[in-house]
Order: sequence, then C-alpha cells, then structure tokens
Amino acid sequence: MTIRKKIELAKIEDSKDPKKDQVEFGFSIENGRYAFTYTRGKKTETIEGSNFVMKSLFNLDNGTNDSKRIIQIQRYSGENHIVEVNSSEMKPESFETILKSKRCTFLANYPEMKKIFAKMMDDEKEAFLISEIGWNKEHQVYVFADAIFSENTILEIDELGIITVKNHKYYLPTFGFANLNNEEFKTDQLYRFIPGTTTFKDWSKLYFQVFGANGLIGILFLISTVFRDIIFDALGAFPFLFLFGDFGTGKTKFAEYLLSIFGKNIKGVDLTNATMISLSRTTQSKNNVLFYFKEYTSDIESNIETFFLAAYDGVGRTTGVKSNDNRTKNESVNSSLVCDGNSLPSGKAAVFSRMILLIFEKQNFSQEEENLLFQLEKLSTDGLGNVLVEILACRKIFAENFKKVFVETTERIRKRSEVLPSRLINSIAMIYSTYFCLSSNITFPFDNNDVTTHIYKVADYQNELLKQISAVSIFWTAIDFQIKRGLIQEFKPELKNKGAQYRLKVMTESEYILQIKLESVYTLYTRYCKEGNIRFLDQNSLKMLLTSTANPTFIPSNQKHRGVYHFDKYFGSCHQFMLKKEGGIYKLGEIELSI
Repeated sequence: MTIRKKIELAKIEDSKDPKKDQVEFGFSIENGRYAFTYTRGKKTETIEGSNFVMKSLFNLDNGTNDSKRIIQIQRYSGENHIVEVNSSEMKPESFETILKSKRCTFLANYPEMKKIFAKMMDDEKEAFLISEIGWNKEHQVYVFADAIFSENTILEIDELGIITVKNHKYYLPTFGFANLNNEEFKTDQLYRFIPGTTTFKDWSKLYFQVFGANGLIGILFLISTVFRDIIFDALGAFPFLFLFGDFGTGKTKFAEYLLSIFGKNIKGVDLTNATMISLSRTTQSKNNVLFYFKEYTSDIESNIETFFLAAYDGVGRTTGVKSNDNRTKNESVNSSLVCDGNSLPSGKAAVFSRMILLIFEKQNFSQEEENLLFQLEKLSTDGLGNVLVEILACRKIFAENFKKVFVETTERIRKRSEVLPSRLINSIAMIYSTYFCLSSNITFPFDNNDVTTHIYKVADYQNELLKQISAVSIFWTAIDFQIKRGLIQEFKPELKNKGAQYRLKVMTESEYILQIKLESVYTLYTRYCKEGNIRFLDQNSLKMLLTSTANPTFIPSNQKHRGVYHFDKYFGSCHQFMLKKEGGIYKLGEIELSI
C-alpha cells in the first residue's frame, strides 16, 4: 500500500469584491458558482453561469504542444473533483463532457469559459510531467510509479502525484489522484518503491546461494540493466538473457526475483499470446528496467524473433507517421529483456548470438536449500526497493569507468579466446565489466575467480551451440544426415553415375576437395529442416552464405567466366569446399561429415 503525503485542497472562495472581479476578469464567483454581468441598454444584470467553480493547480510540461493540467473542480455543494486534462480538451465539446462526468454544467457561452481559462492559467503553478518509469535522462532522476530517486535520496509523491526536487516540481501520473482508478495505469502501478528490510549484500548473497553460477550472471545482468543507458551509449547494443531448461527447473523464480527489485507482483509476458506490436508497446514506456518474456518455443512467430533482433540494437518497431512526406517513427527499446523457454532459437543463429544463455536443470533441493528459497521469497514479498537504491547510488562511478573497463576487458577476452564471435565477446565483457566497475563499491557474494570461471563457462558452451545452429552448420548437418540415409550419393568416375550429388577429390592424405551440386541437394536440405522444425534459407540466400568470402572452407573458382562455380570434366558444374581428414574423420571446418 502506497502511503502518500496528505494534501488539503483549498476551498475555492467566492469573490471578495464581485464588481471588481467582473471588471478585471469578466466574471465573479458567487455562492460557489460563476456569475457573469451583462448590460442590455440601460439595464445591467448578473446571471448564474454554472453550478461549479474550478482552479488549475498545475500546468504539466510534457515536452509537447499539448500540455496537461491538473484541475480542481468544486461543485456549488462543496464537493471536490480532481481531473487531468489535455490542453486540446479545453474547448466547449470536450470540456463539457469532462464537466458532465462530475455532475457539473456550464450555462454561459464559450467566450465566458475562455475568460475563466485565462484566469486559471494566470494562477497555476508549473510542473514537469514524467510518464515513463525508470531512468529519465532529461532530469537525471530514476522514476518509480510513486517516487523519484534523485541525488541519493528517495522522494515520494503527494496525493496529487507531485514531487518537489530542489526548485522543480514533477508530476507522476501513475499514482496521481486523477488516475487512481484508471485501468491504463494498473501495470505501471506495480513499479512502486517498496523499500523492504534488506540490503544488496544480504539479498545478493541469498540469490547466489539459491541459483549458484546462474545467480552470479543474474545479479550482474540486473546491475547492467539499471545502467543500461550508459552501456548502450558505449556499445550501441545490449544483449538479452535467455533461460533454457525444462519445466520446473526454476527459470520463472529466477526471473521474478529479479523483477521484484523494481516493484511488486511484476510478472512475465507469455510469448505464445504476444505480437510484435504488443511487445513494442510493453517495452517502450520504461527505461533501465527489466522485462520478462516467457515460453519461447520453436513455433514462435518470426516477427517476434525479429523483435528480439531489433531490441538488441535498441529498436522496437517502425510505424508510419501521419504526414505528407511518408515519414516513419522508430519505437525504441530502452530496457533489458529476459526470456525463457524449453527450446532454443536454433533456427535463427542471429537471435542466438544476441543472447546470454543460462542452462537450468532439474535438481533436488535439500532442506537447507529449501529454507534459503523461502527466505528469498519473503524478501521479495517484503520489497527490495532499498537494494535498487544501493545500485542506483553507484551510477556516477559506473558512468565514469564503464567504457574504459569494457575496452580493457574485451581485449583480455580476445587474447584468451580468439574463436569467440564478436557479439558473444561483447556480451560477456559487459557482464565482466559491470563487476569490475563496482567491485570496490558494492559487496558481492562472489570474487573475481568466481566471475571468471562462470562467465567463460557460459561463453564456451554458448559458442559451441552457436557453431551448431549457424545457417551453414545446419546445411552441412542436413547433408550429412541425408548421406547417412542414402539419399545423397557419391560420384565415382568408374561408375559414371552422373546423377550423384557430390564427389571427393584427394589432394593429400589429410586434405580433400568436396565437390557438391548445391541445386540438386537443396530439396533434401529443406526436407531435413521441415522434419526438424528448423527454419531454412531460400536457395539464393543459402548459396550466398556458402560461397561468401567469409566462409573459409569455400574454394573460389579460378576458371574464367564461371563465377563461384567450378567445372569438373567428370562431375560437371559444382561448388568446391576444403575438407580435412583428422583421425579418420572428415571435417569441413568444425563440422564432421560421414563421407
């Protein structure tokens, strides 16, 4: 329950000098109603113009030409209402609708209402409207639904939703009095500041004890999330965390305990019922927080995979803008993503390369481990706002050091392992750098040796999987499978079996050339993919990948006018690849073939 500073709405008093107000403002307040004086010929009369009066408490600067206002509407009976109104709604038809919802009626004409608006604007105070949860770059504050973290201090809203920071006032609409029962804010209201009773030291120790090596990555990923904008400015990208494992292995609890840092009862989004539009809308309203997407499956729509690809680069979806020049608007993703599933995105290596993979396996908890889990659950239920505040307090030191530490860490990783792809190096360097930046400022439940061991273990395992699921690897795996089934035949000159699809040319005892007719094996490749529910490439895209200069096993043709094709007088037109034989096993790069 959010406890907010009580405010007493001042009664809107009747005019002390009605005649003076009529001259100065064009109206007066009498008996809790607006009154207007009209002169017709020699006769002057004052008529009742409403059954209410009102006052603009704050003009809310939201960075657009359509600012909002918090308006107090007071019926003649003394009953008060608070409404949040756009400037564009302050016109007869729109404003009449708002008034009628509060049992208020304006009896005069619109010119008289404009006079009232003019006086309200002269008397109102100014405040900045902050509608996004999380880090606010413009004002350099971290925003909860009901509080702001500024200069190492938590400041909570009053009943109107106003916070005063130094000489500035801010309005948080999520818990503003006008929006308490507004369904549109129900999700954002979960991101409340709930201080709790624990510290980062105690919480992280418990989390690490419960989840072990995965917990280490989770803690560092959480801190990276809180400073995501700093990391993204340095790298231009931000990986997502993928929790892989069967049902009941602890993936959901792992994610939900991290979500508890940002509020209470925050849950994940089920990907089986999601669309790219819904995912973009979910993520674009918050900065430097964590989003959890559940149940990634191999049947997931391709546009959702596209969302994860784009989110890595900070982009949501592209929408059209109503204009004459066909402009578009890119919705941004400014928070980090955690995703879980019991199947990997094995059909799309590009998605896999943008993640940090954690493996969850079934385990039997001891009584001691059950007790630790219970304690962690209780801490999450009681609130973890103070844990987040401890992390936020390190923002300055993190901003000053991250880029330099990242460059040094990346170089160290490259020297240790030259075979890791660049994206994976950047991902683990990000996690590693987060630890190095703050290890002197935060008490972690693990040391440098723990971080090194677990991070490299994750990286090496993921790299092996990445090799297996790359598009080229899938193709050769399919070919190997179909050779074993006898559906792809080897060409033998003595047999003159020109219908065969591949030929081996011996160069040395350990080096061979594999000649293959890509067009003739393509349908067998697609059949393998369909049977395994794996996404396959179209024929031209596959050929471009296989014959790319980036593919070290491809042998370009030195025959004039042949392009990437080679013509063999026995086998005919084909493509050539370098094959090696090691210990009786044929290897095409890292891929073993049963030839």
